[in-house]
Amino acid sequence: MKIDGIRKTLHQVNRIPYDRPVMFAKMARGYFRALVLRKPSLSICEFSINTACQSSCEFCYAANFARPDQEILSVDEIRCTWEQAKSLGAFQSFILGGEPLLHPQFFDILAILEPKKHAVSFSTNALLLTDEVAREIKRMGIFTVLVSLNSMDPKLNDKLRGYDGHFDAVMKAVEHCKKHKIDASLTVATAKPLLKETMDIVAFANQHKLGITVNLMCPMGRAEHNTEDLFDEEFWATLRQMYDSNPRMRSDFDVNMDLKVGCPAGFEKVHVGPYGHVTGCSMNPSSFGNIREEPLADIVARMRKFRHFAKRSPHCLVAVDQEFIDDYMGYAQNYDVAPYPIQENPRYNEDRVYQAVTRQPSLDRSDR
Repeated sequence: MKIDGIRKTLHQVNRIPYDRPVMFAKMARGYFRALVLRKPSLSICEFSINTACQSSCEFCYAANFARPDQEILSVDEIRCTWEQAKSLGAFQSFILGGEPLLHPQFFDILAILEPKKHAVSFSTNALLLTDEVAREIKRMGIFTVLVSLNSMDPKLNDKLRGYDGHFDAVMKAVEHCKKHKIDASLTVATAKPLLKETMDIVAFANQHKLGITVNLMCPMGRAEHNTEDLFDEEFWATLRQMYDSNPRMRSDFDVNMDLKVGCPAGFEKVHVGPYGHVTGCSMNPSSFGNIREEPLADIVARMRKFRHFAKRSPHCLVAVDQEFIDDYMGYAQNYDVAPYPIQENPRYNEDRVYQAVTRQPSLDRSDR
């Protein structure tokens, strides 16, 4: 166990309302499985519920999600998937898009994720986060709202976001959240040329007592051909120091059940795309299966045998790990839409024997 992992976990736990016994019971079970039984337990299930968005961000990872010939997941399909995720231990869910508030059944989806029992959060570009919306999500029990921002310079921010007036909308959304006592967090996608802009947002978040999440640009979506602006492992160490010294900076890297800082993909977190494809996270273009075709438990078991997930990387696979970027992110360029079936990647056929070669114990049904 690492001291920083314990400290960050305690900080996150202290943010949880104490009127959610179901959630605390699942958390206790997850920590027991991880620390005592040494078995994995799912904790987070992300849902990208749509592909529509008013913005056209310069390095949007979800730009290739849309499949016009297919129907996005229905509310019932999301409900069924969440029930499966809960059976695997999940007590947190995160709603993404596109822009989630554009979904005509957003509040229905929010309701089936049981926000008064679990930690339910969503990410938004803020353009539709009115006072009325803030009041309703507060009533429903939302855990955290993550509002996207790229620069404290309004003109530069709006250019990066591809939408005039975005900066002002973010500032108004933050005020709405404060008014209704909603936990608000700024989330920023950054690249090398924007590092100073990111530091300015971190300072602003600290000054106004807001949470802050920093996501590094990855070569996916509109940025799939841009590798020059990616960060390396050296910068990842610097970023981790920032997280460890700043309690307002939040990341799912910090709240693993084994109390170690690292990538939770496949073991403690899964992402379900708009059409049912399951990946390690929303920025990972490799699909391990589709919940419309097989149970989530079978897909998760497959993910936990994947070499890059099994090694529990101490840094971000999709933004920093050069081997993963070369072998799996780069392969996505062969497809017009994301994610792609990982079984079609020749490298996967080599990597999936990792478990047998290293003689890792197999994951039977009790491990799922």
